[in-house]
Amino acid sequence: MSGGEYQYMYYKVEDIYCNRMHDAELNELIKDLVPVLQSVEWWQSGDTEEKDYRDIVKEFKEKWFKQDRDVRLKDIISDQCEQLKENLLKMI
Repeated sequence: MSGGEYQYMYYKVEDIYCNRMHDAELNELIKDLVPVLQSVEWWQSGDTEEKDYRDIVKEFKEKWFKQDRDVRLKDIISDQCEQLKENLLKMI
């Protein structure tokens, strides 16, 4: 396993908070933040290049800081509905 510069804090955040926020939008935010945390740790540990980190940060910021919140929430709602549908269809 790579990393270590930040005591694998990204893994702890993922383990403790992913899908445990009791809010679909916050669950998605945490899920999207973990790769950013992992990338900065790996970069600072010398395992990857700064460009790799900057690329992941750019993706994160484009989604969470540039995208219209209504669009993001509609996507989350759509995903949640699809998951519910799949789970209900398993009962048949």
